[in-house]
Amino acid sequence: MDFVMIENQFTSTVEDVSKAVGRTVDRKIVLAIASKYVASGKPFDSIKYKKVLQEMKKQTSWSSPLRTTVGYSIAANLMDQEDTERAVKNLLTNVSIMKEVKFRSGNFSFIGAQFLTEEESEKRAHAQVARALFDAIRKHHRFLTSYDDIPYAVLLGSQSDDVELRAETMNRYYKELRTYNFNAGNELQWLSQVLTFLSPQYENKLVPNVVTIRDTLKNQDVKVKAMHYPLLGFLAILEVNQAQLQQIVDLYHELKGMKLLKWHREFVLFMATQIAIYDMANVQQSLSMSIMSSIELLIQAQQAAMFAAVSAAAVATSSS
Repeated sequence: MDFVMIENQFTSTVEDVSKAVGRTVDRKIVLAIASKYVASGKPFDSIKYKKVLQEMKKQTSWSSPLRTTVGYSIAANLMDQEDTERAVKNLLTNVSIMKEVKFRSGNFSFIGAQFLTEEESEKRAHAQVARALFDAIRKHHRFLTSYDDIPYAVLLGSQSDDVELRAETMNRYYKELRTYNFNAGNELQWLSQVLTFLSPQYENKLVPNVVTIRDTLKNQDVKVKAMHYPLLGFLAILEVNQAQLQQIVDLYHELKGMKLLKWHREFVLFMATQIAIYDMANVQQSLSMSIMSSIELLIQAQQAAMFAAVSAAAVATSSS
């Protein structure tokens, strides 16, 4: 892995994204979007990005979440689709379907709407399963489960699964992880949800894997905060080996020294993990593109949740 090349690409991409979004957008949004493109090895197309943002404005009112911080994240995700007008229209259709099944309209329903199935005839059924899973999760954690769990409910909701079983398994993971000094809260709930990605059935090896990964990172001076918990889940379900984990550690310490990230160190582990996972996908034939794309969506959901938090904080500050 060429660290110098990665740093140069990141610096260049951050500059391109900054110009595209303007000066008023939170720096965290810029860094997260840039890291997504550097990790995937895809160039950032500023012209296409601006076109998506413009199409969002064209199809929505001034009060739409697509006009807020979260919209910049969603715009980056929609760039992969050729027909920009259709992409935005489809997203808004998905949002309407989410609303029909009683998901409250807002930042997180827009984030979750991105992950509804592309099969037109199955969209409503998928949304209904997601709603059922959301309600099942809330039975176990009534006060903890909120709007920020919507994206995970959509991503993990499957018509072929028993939603009650998946929710029970999530709760079992949550409780077991608490015994290993993981902090209670939204981030731990997201981690427990990620661990059911491959199966709604409880897997004995996953919690020990998560603990080993966390401790290995911490023992090599990697700062693992609660916001990084879902990343540990991604690495656990991928069954990363010692060499792959060391690659993340080395990349983390290399990126940490960049001036661009001096005041945003919390994003370093996100970026290092994203890059390592893409690198794994290129090497391991067993890591199918369907799994890879789903994991990418999970990471995007996690970052988008952070964006929504940034947006909410900004609104609170401006109104106070």
